[in-house]
Amino acid sequence: MSNFKPVDTLKGKLKGSGSGQLVRKGLVVSQFSFSILLIIATAVIFLQLKFMKNSELGINTDQMVVVSGPQVGLDSTYQSRKKVFLNYLGQQSFVKEYATSGSVPGKYYNFRTAGFTQPGSKPDDKFKSYAFLIISDQFLSAYGIPMKAGRNFTYQECDVEWNDNSKVLINEQAMISMGFANAEDAMQKGIQWDERHLDIIGVTADYHHTNLKNAIDPIIYYPQLNGQYYSVRLTPENLSSKLSSLEREYKSIFPGNPFEYFFTDEALQSAKEEEQYGRIFTIASVLAIFIACLGLFGLATFVVETRTKEIGIRKVLGASVSGIVSLLSKDFVILVVISLVIAAPVAFYLMVNWLKNFEFKVEINWVLLFILVGISVVMVSLFTVAIQAIKTANAKVTKSLRAE
Repeated sequence: MSNFKPVDTLKGKLKGSGSGQLVRKGLVVSQFSFSILLIIATAVIFLQLKFMKNSELGINTDQMVVVSGPQVGLDSTYQSRKKVFLNYLGQQSFVKEYATSGSVPGKYYNFRTAGFTQPGSKPDDKFKSYAFLIISDQFLSAYGIPMKAGRNFTYQECDVEWNDNSKVLINEQAMISMGFANAEDAMQKGIQWDERHLDIIGVTADYHHTNLKNAIDPIIYYPQLNGQYYSVRLTPENLSSKLSSLEREYKSIFPGNPFEYFFTDEALQSAKEEEQYGRIFTIASVLAIFIACLGLFGLATFVVETRTKEIGIRKVLGASVSGIVSLLSKDFVILVVISLVIAAPVAFYLMVNWLKNFEFKVEINWVLLFILVGISVVMVSLFTVAIQAIKTANAKVTKSLRAE
């Protein structure tokens, strides 16, 4: 605008130079390119979050509440008090299943360790890392983790001192990592853990112990009546009153400890960082497309002003309102299409790299996504331009011819 000559401006002659038109169109293309990029990013994040929430995890987490074990008062009476609490859980009609463990799905494992070998191991196999999970005999059934071969731990096998145990379970990933041919081969040979020989009494099915962002780890299950976590599956009705009952009994048996709990399905589906990205990108997309439409509306207003007399002459010669709107909109649609051509490959590159952070990711039909986004943006831009174009096309011919 600063390049306009004052005399021409005061006379209403608003026809800019070619370079000025190029700048204006370039700004519109830039705005819409950025808007399209944000819209595609928002769509991909939404699809990935939906995929993570709807995917099967390999375990049953329905109505499973996890209560953190006590941290104070762990004296000589603790083991007997723990059994009292477990007996209480077993007697409640609203408790369907329960189990104790050192870790639970949605939390990290007890620890990771290496040093496991079997008779057919390679020299470097002892450096492979395995997730270590301490569980009771009820853990697998409580979470619905099926056995692929062999059997589960017994209560007696869990009720022993740490170093007195000689039996473990492994999952399918651990079986593969250890180099066993199959489950029967694993149960026949067992494994060596430094100086200890451990019998593999069963192989469990794989499941997602953490969310879908991570790969399924090779897991070794170790039997212990650990009270770090109490997993309790409740009947679905009146959850608040049932949790209140659990809290009263818990605080009575373990005085001085807070009653802390969470639901397993919420912990497993927790993707707070990605959800924050989704909210931020959604807001940014709405703002960006709004600003881009403001720019497009301004450019449309400017173009219409410079072509008012032309529109009047076309109407005198018999042009229809729809024909005039189509004429004025055509150039703007081209600008939006150019924006899509620029933004699409950039968005594809950025979001493909973002999805690499997830071990399990949604399959996206990129062509369909680009087409849908393109059609949506074109429709919004057409609506924006049409507002001004229809207003001018419906103006009186005499007024249009007196323009400039």
